[in-house]
Amino acid sequence: MKFFGRGALAFLLAAAVLLISLIASGVFDPKPVGTRQTTLPATRLTISQAGQMIRWLDEPLPEGDFSVRGTAVLQSGTPDSGVGLALGNDEQAFVVAVSPLGYVLVQQAGEPLLPWQPWPHVRPDDTANEIWIDVRGEAITVRLNRELLWQGNYSLSTRSLGLFSEGFGETAIYTFPILELFTK
Repeated sequence: MKFFGRGALAFLLAAAVLLISLIASGVFDPKPVGTRQTTLPATRLTISQAGQMIRWLDEPLPEGDFSVRGTAVLQSGTPDSGVGLALGNDEQAFVVAVSPLGYVLVQQAGEPLLPWQPWPHVRPDDTANEIWIDVRGEAITVRLNRELLWQGNYSLSTRSLGLFSEGFGETAIYTFPILELFTK
């Protein structure tokens, strides 16, 4: 019994090639909010003590919807540490962090929404890990290395951007070669 004629088979093959081409070209990939407004200079972050810290940057976050993308790279020291991005202020910070050991953290006002846990899309050791946060009103979407990590709601009372670090006793040095802000 014949299910497809040659014309139908050719059509299906052409449609599959077109779909694969569109996917490979990134047509369906998520896009940041608006266009790139600011690229901050490369920043170095040294973790020399146990505990969590945030170093707030001078660049304010936009008032409306925005995206922030930062790439963290372990330069030297222990990979048993974590770095990431913080939005808000010390008391109400929204934090997304990554550890080169394969772990991620999402926390809000010091309370973990996702406590340190394994995430298969973390790149190990001295490989760059991209943290991407979209803020649309109170809706926040977090991607790690372009893969969806977390979505939820949070109201940012302060529009500040910071670099988050967590050490567990030994020194680690990270760089953020890329920090970008996007807005409409």
